[in-house]
Amino acid sequence: MLVQDSNIPLFPLNVVLFPGMMLPLHVFEDRYKIMIRECLADGQPFGVVLAKDTPQTDGNDPFAEFYPIGTTARITAVEHLKDGRMNLITIGQDRFVIRDCYQGKDDFFIGQVDPFPLADENRNDTLEQMTTILRSIMERYITHLAEASGEDLSGAVIPTDPIALAFLAGTAIQGPLWSRHSDKQTLLETQSLRALMAKTIHILDKEDKILIYMLQAYQTHEQVDRLPFVDYSLN
Repeated sequence: MLVQDSNIPLFPLNVVLFPGMMLPLHVFEDRYKIMIRECLADGQPFGVVLAKDTPQTDGNDPFAEFYPIGTTARITAVEHLKDGRMNLITIGQDRFVIRDCYQGKDDFFIGQVDPFPLADENRNDTLEQMTTILRSIMERYITHLAEASGEDLSGAVIPTDPIALAFLAGTAIQGPLWSRHSDKQTLLETQSLRALMAKTIHILDKEDKILIYMLQAYQTHEQVDRLPFVDYSLN
């Protein structure tokens, strides 16, 4: 478990990792090959942070490169490849906030981090209702994803625990990572469980409606056998 003032290596990626979720990785950069070898030797996790899609403006400010809130990743399986490359399976563990960081001798960042747990709240009837609503939206969303992708997702297991459910929904969201307000990063940075549930319901319902619209548009297109006869311009 992460404690106050922990020092952990940081891995900026084009992904948001949520606690409890799986993240496969292919490690090929020399600095990160060194980092992962050290993590394996010491049995320690590393921190996954979302890299920013903007040019670095200050070479002395690492937060110009990545967001300050991320999730620790525990390595559960490793496949060693040629040239020191590795395939990893990792599991998200604890959210953290970076208080300070520096670039180590092997060119990867080390972060001084504190745990960033969800604020303790009483799990009352309102939270149970929100969990029921989110489960219903998640079920619909999985059905529509299966229709869009052609994949069989009937075996998907939807958690009953509100925290696990919200983080699974956050992982499933397909929205862009680098919009002005990244939905995934917004969810990761949410401080309380009630706010997390409310935001997840709003974001997933919005995305499900977009997915339904896209499916309907595609089905309408498929029903058009041929173009209607019109007097086409020759321009």
